[in-house]
Amino acid sequence: MSSEEFPETIYGQVIPYSDDDDESYQYAILVDNEEEYIVEPGSNTGRLEEYMDRWVRADVLVTETDDGFFIKIQDIEPEESGWQYDNEDSW
Repeated sequence: MSSEEFPETIYGQVIPYSDDDDESYQYAILVDNEEEYIVEPGSNTGRLEEYMDRWVRADVLVTETDDGFFIKIQDIEPEESGWQYDNEDSW
């Protein structure tokens, strides 16, 4: 498969990522609890630790390979939930 880079906006949860073969990858963004977008090292990853286990909106450049989706983050911000409730009985 030839790899091609294309811009995308993704919404997902920042999670830790580890690969036994390559320890340079530390983060991924999990989209819809299905697809992992692996964050390339050094691609604006400075704030990812503060977003760990939080939902984010990220403008990225995606490269799809046989090994998965790899992303370079261009911009990232927390995805604020629109949910508001007064107490447990009032959702």
